[in-house]
Amino acid sequence: MPWWRSGKPNSKGCGAAMRVAPIGYLYQHNLPKLRQVAAASALATHHHPAAQLGAVAGAFLVKLALDHLPPEDMLPPLELETHGQVLEFDLALARLEEALEMTSADEALTHIGEGWVAEEAVIMALYCFLKSPDDFLATIRRGANIQGDSDSIACIAGGISGAYLGIRALPPDWVNRVEKSDYLAALARRLAAVKGRG
Repeated sequence: MPWWRSGKPNSKGCGAAMRVAPIGYLYQHNLPKLRQVAAASALATHHHPAAQLGAVAGAFLVKLALDHLPPEDMLPPLELETHGQVLEFDLALARLEEALEMTSADEALTHIGEGWVAEEAVIMALYCFLKSPDDFLATIRRGANIQGDSDSIACIAGGISGAYLGIRALPPDWVNRVEKSDYLAALARRLAAVKGRG
């Protein structure tokens, strides 16, 4: 079957949102294309509208981070970008606003959800980033140590944090030891070259 019909019907898992950081990078300055490509990238695996909007939101947050928008100013444009499209996403954003007022990060993240579905994972990742915007390690550690879909939340949060802080914020030994490090570095150079021509 064609790829745009291959996604599981009614699946709104967070996998689509995990893989969109490069889309946010590549289409940083072309928001209509960012929306189109991010939503389409979800269709291969997830057909629920929340999964598609989660992919768009994840890419959009990477774009905002690359734009060097102050983290405390990211929530209003995200709300503007997503409002009224998928009820579940609107409700998750409302829970984020409540969570940001809580003193306990664990309770705040539990209040948002468990992260197995797209809207929760993206919003929990944003929470992790907002609580430590200048500390890549603290951001991903918070996501990686939650009760729920911790690897997905850490992945999405790491994409946002990495876009905001740059590669120098990552521990050099992590960059060197990551699986297929040379391939990833070459891929990054190719993405930068393509973006530079756009």
